[in-house]
Amino acid sequence: MNDIKKTASPRSFVSKINITDKGGFVTNPHTFEEYYVSHVFLKGALDKDTVKVGISETKQFQSTAKIERVLSRYTQTFTAKLFAKKNQLAASIYPYQSKPITIKENLVNASIGDLVKIKIIDWRENHKTAYAKTLSIISSDSDVGSDFLFISGRYGLDDLPIITIKKKEQVKYESMLTNQSTNRVDLTEIPTITIDPDTARDFDDALSIEKKKYGYDLYIHIADVSSYVKEGDLVDKNAKKRANSYYFPEKVFHMLPEILSTDICSLIPGKNRLAFTLKVEMDTSYSIIKHSFFESTINSNERLTYTEVSKVLQGSSSSHHSDSLNMLNELTISLKKKRLNTGLSFTHQETVFIGDQISNINSNLTKEEDSHRIVEECMLIANKIAAREIISFSKKNNLIGVFRNHDIPNQKNEIYIKNIIAKFSKKRSGSKRLTAKLINEFIDKYEGTDLQNIISIILIRRMNKAFYSTKNIGHYGLGFDEYTHFTSPIRRYADLVVHRILKQQLNNLNTLPESVIICNHGERKAKLASRDYIKLKSLKWLDRQGDKTFQGIIINIKPSFVTICETVTEIIGFIDVKTLPRDSYAVSSNRLALVGKFSKNRYEIGSKVDIKIEKIDILNQNVSFRIQ
Repeated sequence: MNDIKKTASPRSFVSKINITDKGGFVTNPHTFEEYYVSHVFLKGALDKDTVKVGISETKQFQSTAKIERVLSRYTQTFTAKLFAKKNQLAASIYPYQSKPITIKENLVNASIGDLVKIKIIDWRENHKTAYAKTLSIISSDSDVGSDFLFISGRYGLDDLPIITIKKKEQVKYESMLTNQSTNRVDLTEIPTITIDPDTARDFDDALSIEKKKYGYDLYIHIADVSSYVKEGDLVDKNAKKRANSYYFPEKVFHMLPEILSTDICSLIPGKNRLAFTLKVEMDTSYSIIKHSFFESTINSNERLTYTEVSKVLQGSSSSHHSDSLNMLNELTISLKKKRLNTGLSFTHQETVFIGDQISNINSNLTKEEDSHRIVEECMLIANKIAAREIISFSKKNNLIGVFRNHDIPNQKNEIYIKNIIAKFSKKRSGSKRLTAKLINEFIDKYEGTDLQNIISIILIRRMNKAFYSTKNIGHYGLGFDEYTHFTSPIRRYADLVVHRILKQQLNNLNTLPESVIICNHGERKAKLASRDYIKLKSLKWLDRQGDKTFQGIIINIKPSFVTICETVTEIIGFIDVKTLPRDSYAVSSNRLALVGKFSKNRYEIGSKVDIKIEKIDILNQNVSFRIQ
């Protein structure tokens, strides 16, 4: 009998598509199941278009989603970057178009490199390109701030709905502070501090700690946004559409109206503010005795930066809150030590730009490690306890919740990571289970070295992405059996929903699957926008260096190309195997090296190489290198 591959009958549904650099994402409106659509199956669909999706399943029960046709276009007008294509003016539009755009009418005399508004005049659905006309010039490539305008336009950030809070409404919000205070626990006399970056304007969280006979009382105060923003009101609907705040050096696109984000909801020092507080009672070994959530009124005594806190802990500065900071420092050292028994310890630092220049700000992060740890560990424990609370409540009431999940690496990536560890450790990988302890011990060996960030990049690329879900599967990276997001309701809609669940103030739990999808899309968009901004800055910085030689580290191997991380910007680029010394190359059995058949040249993951720029494509944000 012939071994014929059978597939199930295709299933179809209509959905809006969300497009990223990885492809598209669609959601079945009946099951709320999300599907990935590869670039090759987009069929000319653009972001937020309404599409008909076909789903087929192989005998391995793997689902493949394909766009059958575009039913309607979300918009006719786009922000675009102009470039030359076969002696014609063409446009690159957000996000990562699958359909080329040719400029047929240049009404504003725009030039190559200009950032413009265009309008599609002919979609030519059955042809290879669409046609457009230019409407206005936003900026030229040389203009100050053109990078920000490009990214904000590419992601449609200026088109996000804006709610203007009128004076009458502002007074109403401000009066709520007085009206609600009588029904809350008054914590205004407890010493309370906020710890944030220098540039922070919205303060989601504050901390208090008190020494007790049995140990400690830790208070984690979170801005009580849900008391101001009610489910289904105009501000809530607007926040749900945005799902996240977007942070850039030039501008912040707040999820909430700015008067709420930076003033009324923000835990500003010296002002009474509404908070949703988690009180955690701990013994002298920092084990949790009990906890409780409650609405409170707080008054933060002081706004401290990471730098200021670090100086106090290092003894080079003093503070009225030195005792509290030292107690928080000891507490979080213990919490982190316990967490790393089951969770991972990645310390990757992002590239930071001030203007067009790379900042050395990341060099300060090591010095500020203590202050970052205090905030991080307190927020992690709060999110973990919040997830436990939701699970307990859900089981009793047969309801669903909102969780932040991170799945374990699949078998292929687990083997790869074990091979990486074995290669760098110069030991055989063996059959030992891939545990957090094994990975952490490996990472710790490179702490403080120039390979620290690179090792983290290599490993992170093999990890699954965290996501929101109504089902809890735990968080592999943190080593938690349950986890959610509770601590940032000013800037994340998921956290606002969690607050409502914990307060049992969510009127319609049936909306949770839809909210989870929106939160996943919003988070994805916010991360991509931030990443693309840094990537664009990095590429332009590299382009200005001319024929300079850089150092790169090999982070991945494929038969046709080698993936390189340039060490200054940490931009990821590629080396075409065809540009290597002439030979017949093959990938090693452990997938960690490219080996020449005749020359025996080896290009191994983790190896440092001198590189020069072969080609930079600013428009599509790609770079290729050649080895010196």
